[in-house]
Amino acid sequence: MMPAVDGILFDLDGTLVDSAPQLTASANVLRMKLGLPPLVYPAIRNAAGAGARGLLSLALRIPPNAPHFASLKKAFLTDYEARLTTPAVLFSGIEALLTRLTENNVPWGIVTNKPERLAQLVVASHPVLRHARCLVGGDTTPEMKPSPLPVLEGVKRLHLTPQKTIYAGDDERDIRAGRAAGLKTLALTWGYIAGGLRPPSAWGADFLITSADEITERFF
Repeated sequence: MMPAVDGILFDLDGTLVDSAPQLTASANVLRMKLGLPPLVYPAIRNAAGAGARGLLSLALRIPPNAPHFASLKKAFLTDYEARLTTPAVLFSGIEALLTRLTENNVPWGIVTNKPERLAQLVVASHPVLRHARCLVGGDTTPEMKPSPLPVLEGVKRLHLTPQKTIYAGDDERDIRAGRAAGLKTLALTWGYIAGGLRPPSAWGADFLITSADEITERFF
């Protein structure tokens, strides 16, 4: 039985937006400066959801506790931020889904672990993303996902209740955060999940979703 739903919150990277190409390009800039050959996109794609710390650790083969890691991370984020002026690339079916939600006056928003300042640039880069009624970043609340705090803040900003809101994401942290906040959760299979230790079916989500169209058909 489908739950009664008044609104929906989404993760951003790997859920709505394919940010891996931009992240890969920024990582390769650093690799070239270090005299390393560039990585091909598939080699780094699944680390795109691990944040700058995890992605750089993989791309540069440098542990996060290395003395020069902080300066490399800063250079990486500077390059990546400059790339956010180009329109975000949405996953298949996302533009139609978000357009339908907006046209039908369904409250929807974004809850991401990306720093809010960077997330705002991503949202501003694409017309359909600008219709989000709220944006909660990784530094908006005292704790990031998998804490429920960011999700609860999103629900509050949509003026909804957890019981009538669903949260959709491509990472186990999304599902843990959503469930801890009292929302029904959607585990999405098109994001950066292949590098995870556990398959989406093991995350404890209420629904396993394989396409954006399925969200429209089943809930809206």
